[in-house]
Amino acid sequence: MKGPYIGSAYYPEDWSEEELPRDIARMKNAGMNVARIGEFAWYKMEPEEGKFDFAWLHRIVDALREAEIAVVMGTPSACPPVWFVEKHPDALKMDANGQRSTHGGRRHCCSNHPAYRFYSLRIAEMLAREFGQDENVISWQIDNEIYSNMEIGCCCDLCVESFHHYLERKYGTVDALNRQWNLNLFSQAYASFDQVPAPGHAWHNPHLLLDWTLCHADDHIRFIHDQADVLRRYTDAPIGTDMMPFGGVDHRKMNEKLDVVQYNHYNTCENLWHFAFWSDYMRTLRDTPFWVTETSTCWNGSTSWTQGFKPEGFCRANSWLGVALGAEANLYWLWRTHWAGHELLHGSVLTPSGRPRHTFGEVQETAKGFAKAADFLNDTRVKSEVGIFYTSHNWNMFDTQPHWTAGCPWPELKNFSYLNAILNYFYQPILTAGLRPDVVDAYADLDKYRVLVSPLQLTIEENGLPERLEQWVRDGGTWIVGAMTDSRNAIGAHYTDRERGIVERLAGITQCYEIPDPDGLVKAVWADGTECDGKLWYEVFDCAADTEALVTYTAGHSDFVGRACVTSRKVGKGRIIVVGTFPGADTMARVLNIACAETGVVPYATEGLICVSPREGGGKSGLIAVEIGGKAGSVILDKSMRNILTGEEASGRVEVGPYEVCVWENL
Repeated sequence: MKGPYIGSAYYPEDWSEEELPRDIARMKNAGMNVARIGEFAWYKMEPEEGKFDFAWLHRIVDALREAEIAVVMGTPSACPPVWFVEKHPDALKMDANGQRSTHGGRRHCCSNHPAYRFYSLRIAEMLAREFGQDENVISWQIDNEIYSNMEIGCCCDLCVESFHHYLERKYGTVDALNRQWNLNLFSQAYASFDQVPAPGHAWHNPHLLLDWTLCHADDHIRFIHDQADVLRRYTDAPIGTDMMPFGGVDHRKMNEKLDVVQYNHYNTCENLWHFAFWSDYMRTLRDTPFWVTETSTCWNGSTSWTQGFKPEGFCRANSWLGVALGAEANLYWLWRTHWAGHELLHGSVLTPSGRPRHTFGEVQETAKGFAKAADFLNDTRVKSEVGIFYTSHNWNMFDTQPHWTAGCPWPELKNFSYLNAILNYFYQPILTAGLRPDVVDAYADLDKYRVLVSPLQLTIEENGLPERLEQWVRDGGTWIVGAMTDSRNAIGAHYTDRERGIVERLAGITQCYEIPDPDGLVKAVWADGTECDGKLWYEVFDCAADTEALVTYTAGHSDFVGRACVTSRKVGKGRIIVVGTFPGADTMARVLNIACAETGVVPYATEGLICVSPREGGGKSGLIAVEIGGKAGSVILDKSMRNILTGEEASGRVEVGPYEVCVWENL
């Protein structure tokens, strides 16, 4: 089978087998061609230790095959059965208080525990032996949403031991660790790696917190990769693991030994454009299209609602957006809301009684649209000339040094985070400008881009990025350097001989100091006298003779009045623009205009919040537009195109209705 795929997560273990024919008939009626099964069914597969039952699962896979519905098979390691927990209670996760988890829910075991690893690999192997050569199993999903951020993680002795080995590999000697972490401060110095504690009830050194997080993420990644190694002995089908929009675990590192990037999301009307950001990131991680393995047809929820009703058309736009931006599949969570147990209030394709929800027609419409546009979607790939940096390492650095906390008195900073700052101050203006960015990390090939944006990239000391960025600029690229970028080394410490790593030298600036200003006391203006709409944070620069001050300070403190806030300098064949504030919409629009004019990047002219996706490949080219703001807008087409979904030809200004999807192919 070829994509694009549309389907849902199906839990046949929840239902009697008499329901199967009816469920499959309804899937066909919905237009679905794939079902995702098995991910939580360990007890059903192995009800007693060493006694396996896959007959029921074969009946499911065979019935789906007969209906021409493919299968994504999940390994069930997220939900070990109770017999395992009773035999190995020490495999349960331990919090900082020494409290173990209990059976129930999912992801409650330690990824480092040898028994948990043994039984997880064994059930994966048994499953792969049964279905590895089944042609209807077109992909595998390992575990479910494994990540370590938003909590300290497991603090058991095994995890602490892993942490100590990690530190020894990274720093070599404890003296090097003491020196780099500045552990003479507060008498924190250690005589051996074994003395370094897990995070607990202390004002911990932020470098300890960062390395603990990175180590824990590596442990999870190893757990997933080991399962992938087992599966590959029995199957050639692509293998992935479904990830959520959190950066605690590095998506690239997780997927470097997998075959297909799998991603889950549950966005709302207000933040559907955030999903565009994550799609722009997911497609850069591998050369193959990614899969949206989970999204809701209507709302998210568990035993309570966490989202409300969404307007008509939202399901269609939400379903198309990932595919427009490079996905090969869109799968809903879930097919039928569970009739008892967990997540009774989660949205779905069908109600627990098997009745279609109000969005069923939009699912059918999406399936028909995918089929109509299949050749164009399969032959083309998203084209981008602009990259915006986002890295898991910087996510974790901000997570362990958050700059502002939820308890601060300034409303705009209560929800401050690395991700939110990127989205609000940098990514959204890029979308508004009609550009299609790739969201890239330190391992990206820079040569394909004309413009690169580094928002809040505290450290660029990853994968030789400083040297590569400098050469890329000298060869003709324009680098927009956002506030705080290149101000820390790889472990999050300040430089002691300069304020910025390479930026000051390249940009021809001297950073005098930085100013947190949530009270709005600082004022600055552009060279034409227009007030700069920067906010929250300012960096004050002195400029070299060949560096242009685009924005200068006019108020706040006499010591920085007249000095620069935004600068521009020609470097070799390229240019570096330093934006020393959190830019408002006007400031970022001006900076993007300068960069596009310098490099010849031509944005698409749009009105409204429309996600545009230029596509090329297989001798074809065109543009997909998805309205994601719930309000009518327009796109200007610079040539005659045909809308594959409607058959209509168009050129010039074309109206795009609320949540409308247009797939235009060049004539």
